[in-house]
Amino acid sequence: MKSTPCTPVRFPWEHEENNTVLIKLTFMAIRRRIETELRPLGLTPQQSQALHLLEMTPGATNADMEEQLFIDKSSVTSLVNGMAKRGWVVRRDHAKDARRKQIYLTEQGRDLYKQCSAAVNRAKAPANEQLTLEESRTLQALLSKILSSYE
Repeated sequence: MKSTPCTPVRFPWEHEENNTVLIKLTFMAIRRRIETELRPLGLTPQQSQALHLLEMTPGATNADMEEQLFIDKSSVTSLVNGMAKRGWVVRRDHAKDARRKQIYLTEQGRDLYKQCSAAVNRAKAPANEQLTLEESRTLQALLSKILSSYE
């Protein structure tokens, strides 16, 4: 089977080397690498993010997931339903609000989280290994400055 490169192809109008194009291309390359690492586990990046969120905040609600994962209500419902069907999560009644459910990882979900966390770290490693500590700090400061201009 032929492997596909992680370097994204530019759109014809993206011929200039400007900050936004480079940020986009970098994001796309990293996302493709993450997808490639997660594929053998049968996971999507969104499922991986949900497992991570539930490992960090056991008992999160659908509303929490909607806010933290930046996805709409129906997508959260579909995501959680699929994860529950596979045995990765369970829903439990909320202690203070019977209308809400809290979501917890099962043992299988925790095991899968550990595997996907390692896979994502492998995918992200090249971005960190290319730079010195000083270069990383500079890049982080510059990207934070750009990000703050959009908040």
